[in-house]
Amino acid sequence: MTRKSLLWGGAYLAMSIALATSASADPGWEFTTPGNSFTNGQWDFATAFTVNSDVTLSGLGYYADPITGNVDSNAVAFYQCADTACLTTGTLLASADVTDIYPINGHFRYVTISPIDLVAGVSYEVAGVSNSDNYTWNDPGFAVNPAISILDTSGQESRWALIGTPDFLTGSGFLDIPGEDGIWGPNVFFGQPSFATTPEPSTWAMMLLGFAGLGFAGYRTAKKSAALAA
Repeated sequence: MTRKSLLWGGAYLAMSIALATSASADPGWEFTTPGNSFTNGQWDFATAFTVNSDVTLSGLGYYADPITGNVDSNAVAFYQCADTACLTTGTLLASADVTDIYPINGHFRYVTISPIDLVAGVSYEVAGVSNSDNYTWNDPGFAVNPAISILDTSGQESRWALIGTPDFLTGSGFLDIPGEDGIWGPNVFFGQPSFATTPEPSTWAMMLLGFAGLGFAGYRTAKKSAALAA
């Protein structure tokens, strides 16, 4: 195999991996535009869900201010529920602080965590503290990842309490306004991303590496042709 073929193959592989990675990585939920956006006090917002098909949790996130894009070291925790309705207690599996050094993905910023395999039929909960930052609800175009189903309590989807720590919430206290899609602060991310502490995702770096390989191959070919012609 020639050097040119190897370079073309390497570039193609890098781009294929980048595209496959971006295609297989998705948030737990998203929306087209924020509906209501509000801030007051340090609230612990939590969302519980049941896994429909085995999926890998790879990131914890928090809602970014729709005007400034900022978060404020929002503490986020992830729990496995002791019961399918997440109404008793939970075991802490992961935690992270979401800051502005992580890139915005949709309407959230995410921190990469050590991958956790979530099992179909098991319920989990993500909780996060607002730190007086914006949170949102009643959002147009709201959609949930098909790998999970969000749990509700008395027809309401979000659990919240006026505390400054990302505690497990049973839903026995405050609940979201009926008929709305939830109060969204924390979020989860599934798949194989790498939320680096730079503005550019790692997938772009991989694609650029692939294109650089193509450019180098073209340069070597042109140089060789020029030498033969001389």
